[in-house]
Amino acid sequence: MATGKQIQRIYALGAKCGLLDRERGNDDDLHLWIKQWSRKDHISELTEKQADFIIARLIDYQNNVCPPKPADIEPITGAQQSFCFRLTYKLAQVSPSEIDVRERLRGLICKVTNRNIQTDGDIFYKVTRNEGTQIIEMLKRIIRSEERKKKRGEKNGTGTAGKTQPP
Repeated sequence: MATGKQIQRIYALGAKCGLLDRERGNDDDLHLWIKQWSRKDHISELTEKQADFIIARLIDYQNNVCPPKPADIEPITGAQQSFCFRLTYKLAQVSPSEIDVRERLRGLICKVTNRNIQTDGDIFYKVTRNEGTQIIEMLKRIIRSEERKKKRGEKNGTGTAGKTQPP
């Protein structure tokens, strides 16, 4: 039979991965997962060898599949935030718009993070360092694109050469 330490380790890893649900008892994802791998109904029925196998699978699952906990996620740095604002102001100079600079940046953050960001409060709330890097790179690409458009327009005059004006 599995040792007490092995059983504890299985429960701990299952909880870290979000598989353990005490309200559902033996029908939670951890127990269903163990049934799938060992064909045992209860963790206490596992042999030491099976418990080691399950622990190895849980560690692999934790390292490769489990979503990171909010405490494990590095938030965007202050330097990244200020750089995002600087780039957004530069974008406003290159490509003026009626939309407020902060609102433009909020829209970009929403696009990168796939989350709706509230207009009031911190627009960088729950933005990770990695997402901050993606936002910065996207701003740089947009600025380069707008600068190229502006140069093409200057090179061709008004940018409407050869086109008829609307009536």
